[in-house]
Amino acid sequence: MTSSVLWHGSQTEALELLQALSRNCSCVVTAEGVRLTTCAPHEMLSSDQRAIDGLLFARRIAARLLSEEFNPHVVASELAH
Repeated sequence: MTSSVLWHGSQTEALELLQALSRNCSCVVTAEGVRLTTCAPHEMLSSDQRAIDGLLFARRIAARLLSEEFNPHVVASELAH
């Protein structure tokens, strides 16, 4: 069953995801460019909307989570205003 996955992020975020994917790709491709096997990251990218949306969400809140974890006093003072 083929499903359609839509990217809801920016073009920059898409390019950075593709760069990360290329560093972790283990697809087997012939010299002629025929894909013999598809790696898990490529499979996810092409078929799992929830995972793609989750990656984008986590990427966008990562700085906030790090700030809350390692600078809780800064976060608390921002919430007080």
